[in-house]
Amino acid sequence: MRLVLDAMGGDHAPAAPVEGGVLFARAHPEHQVVLVGDTARVTPHLGRGLPPPNLRVHHASEVVEMDDHASTAFRRKRDSSLRVGFELVRDGHADALVSAGNSGAVMAGGLMTLGRLPGVERPALAALFPALKGGGRCLLLDAGANVDCKPSHLAQFAVLGEAYVRLRMGVSRPRVAVLSNGEEASKGTPLTREASELLRQSDLDFAGYVEGKDLFSGDVQVVVTDGFTGNVVLKTSEGVGMGVIGLLRQAIEKRGGLSEKLGAMLLQPALAGLRKMVDYAEVGGAPLLGLRGVGIVAHGRSSPRAIHNALGAALATAQAGLQEELTRCIARAASWLPAHPRGKKGTEQSVSD
Repeated sequence: MRLVLDAMGGDHAPAAPVEGGVLFARAHPEHQVVLVGDTARVTPHLGRGLPPPNLRVHHASEVVEMDDHASTAFRRKRDSSLRVGFELVRDGHADALVSAGNSGAVMAGGLMTLGRLPGVERPALAALFPALKGGGRCLLLDAGANVDCKPSHLAQFAVLGEAYVRLRMGVSRPRVAVLSNGEEASKGTPLTREASELLRQSDLDFAGYVEGKDLFSGDVQVVVTDGFTGNVVLKTSEGVGMGVIGLLRQAIEKRGGLSEKLGAMLLQPALAGLRKMVDYAEVGGAPLLGLRGVGIVAHGRSSPRAIHNALGAALATAQAGLQEELTRCIARAASWLPAHPRGKKGTEQSVSD
């Protein structure tokens, strides 16, 4: 596999992406990593000695900045690392792209360069959450790519997410739900109620409404919502996960007694496991499901370890052969989804990371 890494994307670029790319290349010598970015800025971060033989730098002179307007910057900066990277995937020179840069620009770039799978109205950003059972993970989409959604968008997100969980997580029949402010059918908004009506007509294992807490229970494996709500849920959950660990550490240090210190030592392996479960760096990145190709959005604050894991997610997604299954599932869903007119615009309003 040939994986493209946007070396200029993210809060800590180019250092963190380049170091993460080198780590991955050394760990996976059978796959190729292409660092796309300004050669003069990328090269100093390759480390001492010769870089791995399966890693190379592809020059791109421009950068889509985190505060750039997503689609405008992608159109105007024709030699940006993000655009050049997507073009490598489009032209068959790479199998997947990873970027920790402007997530709105990654969405816009994927749409303008790779395009949608047949029948897909809008690709969705799919984020994995830790869960107590049901495979140990729950997939939330959209996690930030589409602010304004229609009921048919949420229904398609359910189809895409269900197929992803089956192929990538090995859950034979994932349960699907709509995120709402209560489990009762009378709750929610016009968007969630209409999306639920569509999903009741589907052949998916639809569980109805769930609340935010149910993302972690494992009772459902796929939860759909609009990108604004999904992004707030994602960022809040990240903060809560790390905050709980920090508060626990503070409480132990404040008490400071021998029993507390002994207890902390005994709990250390369990706390390390908990940190691993809630740390976004372990997952690495979230796929944009519905594109004609593999695009992985990594966290803007990604460390080299997070980039390494995002490349791992890109590799696994590319190897899974998702595109054919997603296309098949969307085509089958046409029997219960409303027909949608295809507009001329290629991008949607997005939420930046």
